Amino acid sequence: MTAGCGDAYTAGQPIPRFGKPEEVARMVLFIVTDATFSTGCEFIADGGIPAGAPAVLTPDV
Repeated sequence: MTAGCGDAYTAGQPIPRFGKPEEVARMVLFIVTDATFSTGCEFIADGGIPAGAPAVLTPDV
C-alpha cells in the first residue's frame, strides 16, 4: 500500500511515518473494550495528517 510513496509524503506529518496495522488494531481494541462511556466520538488514527503541512505527492523516479 505504501509502495512508491517516499519520505516526502510523511515529512510534514506530526508523526513522520506510516502507521502500522498493529497501531490501528490497538485503537479498535480500545474502542470495543475500554471506551464504554463514549458516544458519537470520532477516533482518528492518521498520525496527525490534518495538523501537519499539506502533502505534495510526486511519483518516485
